[in-house]
Amino acid sequence: MKKTLILGAAALAAAAWAPLADAGEVKLGGYYMGRWQMYDSNMIDEVAPADTGERYVHRLQLKTDMIASEKSHAHMVVRVLDTAVIEGSDLGSVSSDTGAAGGVSDTQVSNVANLADPWEIRQMWLETEAWGIGLKFGEMPITLNDKILVGEDTSSHGGLLLSKTFGNVTAVVGNIRINEDMSTGSSINDLTAAGAATKGADSDDANLWAMSLFGKAGLADYNFTLAYADLQEASDFMDVLETVCGATTPCTTTDASNIWAALTLSGKLGYVNAVGTIIYEDGYDLSQDTTGSKISNMWSSSGLLGALRLSGSLSFGEWNAYGFVASEDFNNITNDNMVWSATWDQSGPGGIDLMNTFANGAGTNTSPSENMTGIGVGLKVKAAGWTINPMIDYAEVTESQAGGTWDSAVGGSLLLSTQIQKDTTLLLETALVNPEGINRTNEDNAFYAQAGIKMAF
Repeated sequence: MKKTLILGAAALAAAAWAPLADAGEVKLGGYYMGRWQMYDSNMIDEVAPADTGERYVHRLQLKTDMIASEKSHAHMVVRVLDTAVIEGSDLGSVSSDTGAAGGVSDTQVSNVANLADPWEIRQMWLETEAWGIGLKFGEMPITLNDKILVGEDTSSHGGLLLSKTFGNVTAVVGNIRINEDMSTGSSINDLTAAGAATKGADSDDANLWAMSLFGKAGLADYNFTLAYADLQEASDFMDVLETVCGATTPCTTTDASNIWAALTLSGKLGYVNAVGTIIYEDGYDLSQDTTGSKISNMWSSSGLLGALRLSGSLSFGEWNAYGFVASEDFNNITNDNMVWSATWDQSGPGGIDLMNTFANGAGTNTSPSENMTGIGVGLKVKAAGWTINPMIDYAEVTESQAGGTWDSAVGGSLLLSTQIQKDTTLLLETALVNPEGINRTNEDNAFYAQAGIKMAF
């Protein structure tokens, strides 16, 4: 899968901040969440008991807001535990009590082997204003063009963003660092690339430059973005896109670049809320391999993605629908998951993204929205203190390719939630995806059923 081409920080002035606390105050918040899961997260028919899993998992996330003034504040998001499997009964000789991170026994938290990224700083950035220009600096989140061009899932991307408002238009420009090769630690692809050992530290050989406009035109809000990726060497192309040089992969260049242009319009059409997005991708400026293979041509060919979200109210609740189509040559800026529904992208500890698993495994596309078409419709109903959210989803490969695994899939999810105490929610969730294969004899449905509890503080 492509590594994220970093674009990270919420667009300055695009988010409306609530009134901040007094100067000099530090605020700590976050959430703890745990869930029981039973699942088959792949689409291959395996021999029991390998085909089905069952476990408890939990997560602790902290956010610190450090406030100097209304316009100057810094923020940090830390994952203390992320999808840590709960275990640890001392049953005679079964327990080795080897201890977890920080010397904590496996009877107290979880065995060290099951601690995913313990105490990982996910985001850390500063926001301020200088002479009327907004500034964000550090490792930050960002969403652009309805979270389709760029979305964030508590990942972080580093660089500098500047913003300025002119009347009813806000302009944001940014320099985002994609890949900083360090002399003391090369990536696995660097180690196999020519000249990898001679790279200097912090050589700035992969950057993303972005400009985004936010405003209102008539009855519609708009977000227009132009982004330019400048990859200085073939090995940077490998690092960023997680590919390797070979007979059918176009790495015979010393300079690779690409351009994305995206427009999102949102507004109300009668009783329907609509958000439409179109993205053009120009293709990487790469030398073609001598074989002229389709895989090679996909990187350098231009592509399009179009998407539409609709939502509205009913007498008994709310409804929503989505649809998108991406051409076979479309390349994303990032591999972030577009959150169409819980069937596509499930949040929380041990999140199982069933439709994303299908899309990533179908054909030669390298993210859930490349060479993929999808539609879905859902409801959200409140009854007896519960929120009930069913969803039906369908996806298929836009253009079948040689070596493809699956052709299409139909699935759905059902989420039920209720608040059992203040800021404490009980969640019951299930989903299933049925794939249709291409020359595949051992395909299998993927599913999960789970119960969870989440406390925000």
